[in-house]
Amino acid sequence: MHVGFIYNIPTPELLRERPEMTLRDSDTPETIAEVTSALEDGGHRVTGLNADQHLPAILTEQRFDIVFNIATGVYGESRQTHVPAMLEYLRIPHTGPGVLAEALCHHKPQQKMVLAANGVPTAPFQVFQTVDTALSSALRFPLIVKLPSEGASMGLDYGSVVHNEADLRARVAFLLETYHQGALVEEYIDGREFTVAVLGHSPAYALPVAELEFFGALPIRLDQVEDSNFELLKESTGRDLQLVEMESVSRVPAGLPPELEQRVAQVAVDAFNAIGCKDWARVDIRMDQQGRLYVLEVNLGPGIASDCVFARCGFAAGWSFTQLVNTILNHAIERYPHLSGATEAAVPSPTFLGTLAVERSA
Repeated sequence: MHVGFIYNIPTPELLRERPEMTLRDSDTPETIAEVTSALEDGGHRVTGLNADQHLPAILTEQRFDIVFNIATGVYGESRQTHVPAMLEYLRIPHTGPGVLAEALCHHKPQQKMVLAANGVPTAPFQVFQTVDTALSSALRFPLIVKLPSEGASMGLDYGSVVHNEADLRARVAFLLETYHQGALVEEYIDGREFTVAVLGHSPAYALPVAELEFFGALPIRLDQVEDSNFELLKESTGRDLQLVEMESVSRVPAGLPPELEQRVAQVAVDAFNAIGCKDWARVDIRMDQQGRLYVLEVNLGPGIASDCVFARCGFAAGWSFTQLVNTILNHAIERYPHLSGATEAAVPSPTFLGTLAVERSA
């Protein structure tokens, strides 16, 4: 098959305009090369495409059997939906879900509401649009203050966990002034953190569970910029910068007791299904001191390089990187009957018009 592979690469213009967001959203040359090689090893012809302003024209002009998408888009609060929206509009098959699930996964308050409505446990929360929003009486300190629509630890540091209202107001003010998109305030779950790679669709299934081990000042995940992207950051800003290293490590597999492994995996699959994910996603889960599980978030298009936890979960299942990437692709192919060779589902007769019109009597 001819596979279009869509990703984000940092351009000089984007780096000057918004260096932090650009590099957190961007894929590294190493990741792009690894996935391309895996798809080619799966027998496919691969064309790489940057998710930039030229992408719509390329998708219109070239023919792809299917697209492997890891792009986050570029502009706007719903930029993660732009590539799936273009692909759906042009009727191009692709990995991952459509626009709705993408929007939910990248807008954490809405994601949490959908999870809660489907009985999937998630921490109590509140959204602050102003610094003087009244704190809900249902929330209990400590709290963690996050950006509502960003990933890759953007807006997070060790000051994100607050223990009193004064610190809460100061943190909310910082996010409002810096990122201009509100603040998500939720109860901080002090406990163990698990990462679950979920694949498939009917049914979805989990790979061996990973556990995040912390050795920094506070047990929260802070993603680290890849070395190659960090060099771009220094070059684009012209500043003498020091890399902030992630103070946690993932143990894969986690080596959990079978009952706990099964329980964590089931919560992850339930979250995957509730959001409407397809083919692949990463689910982050916390367990409190009483053993209760809470979904932190569902991540679409997570880091997939061979040193990322998602790929390492595949390795723990006995898969190679090529097998993991092509399993994701094949799950997408299964959803498109004209690609998989499955019999087309029956469709209503095109002459059926519902209540729009009736045949005239003879």
